[in-house]
Amino acid sequence: RVVAFMSIFLAPAVLTLLVWAYYPLFRGLVIAFQDYRIMTPAQWVGLDNFIDVFTSQTFYKGIWNSFLYVGLTLGLGFFLPFLLALALDEIPRFKVFFRTIFYLPAMTSGIVIAFLWRQFYDKSEHGLLNQLLAPVFGAMNSGIDFLNGTFGASIGHFALTHDWLGDPSLAMLAVVIPGIWAGAGPGSILYLAALKNVSEERYEAADLDGATWWQKIVHITYPALRPLILINLLGAFIGGFKAMEQIFIMTAGGPLYATHTLGLEIWQNAFMFLKFGYATAAAWVMGAMLIGFTVLQIRSLLQYRFTTAKG
Repeated sequence: RVVAFMSIFLAPAVLTLLVWAYYPLFRGLVIAFQDYRIMTPAQWVGLDNFIDVFTSQTFYKGIWNSFLYVGLTLGLGFFLPFLLALALDEIPRFKVFFRTIFYLPAMTSGIVIAFLWRQFYDKSEHGLLNQLLAPVFGAMNSGIDFLNGTFGASIGHFALTHDWLGDPSLAMLAVVIPGIWAGAGPGSILYLAALKNVSEERYEAADLDGATWWQKIVHITYPALRPLILINLLGAFIGGFKAMEQIFIMTAGGPLYATHTLGLEIWQNAFMFLKFGYATAAAWVMGAMLIGFTVLQIRSLLQYRFTTAKG
């Protein structure tokens, strides 16, 4: 009777999952082998879509840029929430205020954040970043004028404005920074909550043994938070590969495909070029890559024991 009662409660959730998750997944697998058209019947093309995917230069460019996006995100911002959590844990006063300030970006739409940062990077003299750096470049140009006048040098001047999103060497970094900024606060709140589960007795024992702050972080805090760090690593990796909206708003994949990620490759082919078969095949290839990485991460997580209480 209990099983039947629970089955009734689970039935809507299972039905919703089947309709909105597994059926589109199966339907997408079928479309990957078709020349799918909206207005005309689909034609079976076999492996042609997958062949097109693996022979497309933009697909490999998207893979490379996706790894670059993930690498920059993890390298520059993965441990930032962890460091913020450590700082918040040590602050004696105004903890709630700082937690609220750090969490505010998570309450803002990603599209709004992308538009705000696009204005921040505006290439004109009215762009906020250009306004902030103009005095610095102006002072450097004054120094260059002095060197040129004193020693007869011919050193060129720095431009007072720069097209940050139009520079292929800086565009990827420019689109990564907003994501790091928006994700640091919520991530720090998660780490801060996990820090509360670390027994104070361990820190007290370490103090008695003469451990330094860094030694306590390495030997007590980090091992206790390692499972959560691995989970966040998995989420950051998958999220980086799926990143599309923010990049599309800020650069649309340019300049010169410098920010053309795999997620953008799939979206553009599906909804701009209406190549649904190609886009679905590319999505399945990306899904296979992410599933492989996820399996490796889950195998790493299985060796850890998760707790919700101190001790």
